Amino acid sequence: MAGPVGTLGCAHTMTPPDARLDGETFWLDVGDGHLAVEQIGSGPAVVLLHGWTLDRRMWTLQARALASRFTLIALDRRGFGQSTAPADRLREVDDLARLADRLGLARFHLVGMSQAGATAIAFAQQHRARVASLVLQGISIAGLPDHSNASDNIPLADYADLVRLGALDSMKRHWSGHALMAGLSGKAAEIGAAMLADYDGRDLLAGPAGPSARLDSVAGLTMPVLAITGDEDTPWRRSVTQTLARTAPLGQARFVRGAGHLCNLSHAPAYNTAVSAFLARPLLPVPDAVND
Repeated sequence: MAGPVGTLGCAHTMTPPDARLDGETFWLDVGDGHLAVEQIGSGPAVVLLHGWTLDRRMWTLQARALASRFTLIALDRRGFGQSTAPADRLREVDDLARLADRLGLARFHLVGMSQAGATAIAFAQQHRARVASLVLQGISIAGLPDHSNASDNIPLADYADLVRLGALDSMKRHWSGHALMAGLSGKAAEIGAAMLADYDGRDLLAGPAGPSARLDSVAGLTMPVLAITGDEDTPWRRSVTQTLARTAPLGQARFVRGAGHLCNLSHAPAYNTAVSAFLARPLLPVPDAVND
């Protein structure tokens, strides 16, 4: 079980970040800036890490559904959202450790989506005793062949050039049509559009995005691991998800039917059911992620 959630700490002189999930917010000092953190719910602690061009609003539909069973702790990673700390993937593990110390989390569940999967895996490697279980959603793995590169490739260098040239809107229009951003409608589409509208490209100007996780790192994980994505995510991401489950000693994979990369938004009920079942009993097989 995850450890009890502590208080948010002493009062901070800065005005707290605006609430995005109807929770309680605070700033986390990470040395070269601050991260916006939001906490909602009660029960075992679950720390949520968003993917690229996104922010903690991507967990809106999880906050509403899971807060009665879990304490959800969502942050804007450095370089994204309301956070002021500059993008630096190599410092994100230390950021997580600071967050856990600030909240007095001896042990917690960790969810890493897409780009943040590498951070989640690295933290789980370096702080094994603190991670009760690990959920990896639609992540990438370095060294795993991509036989359908055309559907998954992200032209980061081209995007960075566009941002440097002042063509951020063009970059975002192109990215919005990418396969990894597909499949949103209704409220999920509103949330996705709001996050992309606020994305400012500062991480692209900070240099290379940082390394992806490697399979040998996954093989050394000792906690239960759930690899999850939509069954309409790109072929490579689906292959990565299956490989994660085979490689992690206590790994399993689930695919949300009819969903793409952003399955937690597009098919929230099925995603929430699968993830909450795993978090409650991570050593048992997760039911198929069927959307009702």
